Amino acid sequence: MQRVGEPGDPFALDVSGGFATPAAADLIRRADLVVGWGCSLTMWTTRHGALIGADAKVVQVDVDARALGAHRPVDLGLIGDAAETARAVLAELAQRGHTATGYRTPEVAERLAREGRWQDVPYEEHPAAEDDAGGPRIDPRTLTIALDRMLPRERTVAVDSGNFMGYPAMFLDVPDGDGLVFTQAFQSVGLGLATAIGAAVARPDRLTVAALGDGGALMAAPELETAVRLGLGLLVVVYDDEAYGAEVHHFGPGGHPLDTVTFPPADLAAIGRGFGCAAATVRRADDLAAVADWLAGPRDRPMVVDAKVTRNRPAWWLAEAFRGH
Repeated sequence: MQRVGEPGDPFALDVSGGFATPAAADLIRRADLVVGWGCSLTMWTTRHGALIGADAKVVQVDVDARALGAHRPVDLGLIGDAAETARAVLAELAQRGHTATGYRTPEVAERLAREGRWQDVPYEEHPAAEDDAGGPRIDPRTLTIALDRMLPRERTVAVDSGNFMGYPAMFLDVPDGDGLVFTQAFQSVGLGLATAIGAAVARPDRLTVAALGDGGALMAAPELETAVRLGLGLLVVVYDDEAYGAEVHHFGPGGHPLDTVTFPPADLAAIGRGFGCAAATVRRADDLAAVADWLAGPRDRPMVVDAKVTRNRPAWWLAEAFRGH
């Protein structure tokens, strides 16, 4: 994913790529000029090229000449620092007396104010699966939106890998670029908790949220002892679908056996308490009251939230990502 614009700018589109909102994707797709300022224009940031209109001109700016056109053809490649090049472009346009309204209209600003965040996009909650005998399950979007409204704005969100990972990336706002720690460059499950611990140590002034799947959480569970020993006020949110969900939704439709990627039910809240964490199991939005109580307290130890999320549908962005595999 790639950020388009800065937070607070009424014309900022936020993220381009698989996590782009429908409004952002529509505006990017209809643009006649797309400039990549220091971004690589991969299949992830362009949705396999679908975000760039067929007639759009594409410009890429990078300090590394080898990056220009490495992932898709560009009409113009410029070698240079993104910020310095942007300032030079503005100076050149001013010298030429060039002005253009483009997308910077009241109508576009109003649309982005209305539809520019994932929290503003309507959705239908996932229905309960017939085999959910253990109790109700919460839609991961409902869970994450409720957490976003509850948590302090000054936060760092560290995201592990899996079917779940789009939900915290899309629905948990962060105050700046340093607020999102995304482990996907390694394409490996299980790095989220250790990464979050590092982020919490580095920025004690911010609440750190570790967003994990249950597969990654079970891999990294011993690191909870580290977080407890350090007295970190770390919120560990586990999107628990009792599976490596990405593999279930990728291989299941093809008839492949899933016994190695599905798990028996586990009480991850009890596991967290065993390490000395505060903990709660969440099946409904009302269950998040326990998180509110922890937030209001001294936050002198981590809290583990075992969120039993719906599991009968893949995340839409995952299906999009699998188109390239």
